[in-house]
Amino acid sequence: MRKSAMIVVVALALSLAGSMVVANRQIQLHALQSQLLQEQSTYAEQVGSLTLMAAPSRIATQAGALHLVDPLTVTQVPSTSLDKPLQLPKFIGYAPATSRTIR
Repeated sequence: MRKSAMIVVVALALSLAGSMVVANRQIQLHALQSQLLQEQSTYAEQVGSLTLMAAPSRIATQAGALHLVDPLTVTQVPSTSLDKPLQLPKFIGYAPATSRTIR
């Protein structure tokens, strides 16, 4: 009888120890899930703020503040064939030539 009582006590102790290990692991998992949710929330907030910063209206406002506006006139560059070499440009007026070492 004494031996069976000892086996029951050891079995209860092992069962209690196992339950404590499982409970501790559950607490760790809960803490990790909470941390994951917090990081996901922070990420979502950052994506939202960066999305607002890249909105077309905001970009247009910033471009206007930098005086980057639509041009008043547009000059169409004539098309040319790529089969023949282009002629050298002809400059009107004088442009001084400077050496690369002096720049």
